[in-house]
Order: sequence, then structure tokens, then C-alpha cells
Amino acid sequence: MDADPQPERFYAGDFRHSIDDKNRITIPSRWRRDRPEDFILLPEATHQFLLVMSPKEFARMSSTAENNQSVSARDRRIFLRHLHSRAQHASADRQGRLVLPEELCRKVGLKDEVALVGNRGRFEIWNLQRWKRAHEEETATYQHVASVIGL
Repeated sequence: MDADPQPERFYAGDFRHSIDDKNRITIPSRWRRDRPEDFILLPEATHQFLLVMSPKEFARMSSTAENNQSVSARDRRIFLRHLHSRAQHASADRQGRLVLPEELCRKVGLKDEVALVGNRGRFEIWNLQRWKRAHEEETATYQHVASVIGL
């Protein structure tokens, strides 16, 4: 039996929030559950943003990497070691505040106002200026793919 009977979260939209002096950020209310939640925090590979996901989503991603036969066994071992060593556990309190480790904030450049960006079963926390730049740079790709799929 599944230990978490609630359905998986689906994160959509983007929001602007401020990080307080204790490195807490409030998760948007439509993304929250009625109880404290555990998350895995993972800096994106090039440190552009911070990935936030449930432990279940992280385990699914880890399993996908572990079983990907298009990558050599050696490279999978190295990737998984780095993936798990870079990931950190975090919890959101009943008010939906998530404490971000200082080291991750520094690494990704998170301070003051940030963007929280939905991405299906996970969300991303971006330095606001980086997000604006990436959003602008990626718009043409979005428009192209939207046209191709008939959106």
C-alpha cells in the first residue's frame, strides 16, 4: 500500500516571492497541502535554478537514470553519486514556508525576490533576473513547439 495516499502534486504557473532573512520562502497556496511536506532540493546541473520535488518524484528520477541503458554503467554510477550527494532534504511547515539552505542559496544566487516556476511534478526556484532572461530566451522555442503540436 502507498504510504502517501494523496495524489501527486502538479505544479503549474509562475509566482514571485521573497526570501526572508532566515532563507524561508513561502510556497504558493495552490501548490500546498494541508499538512507539512517533505521535499528534495537539488541545484540544477549548471546552477541556474533550484529544483524542488517530492521524495517520490526524486526516487522516480533516480530510478530512471539508474535504468537508462543508453548511458554506460560507469557513467550511471558517477551520475547517481553526484545526484544523491547534491540533493538535500527540506520540509515545509504548516504555513507553507520552506527553509532553503544558505549554501544552495549562494550556489544558485537566490536572495530577495525570486521566481517559483511550475514544472509538472516539481517546481523550480530561480534568481528573478535569471528567470526573466531565460524566459525571454526560451520563448521562441516555446512558440515553435506550440506551433508544431497545434497549440
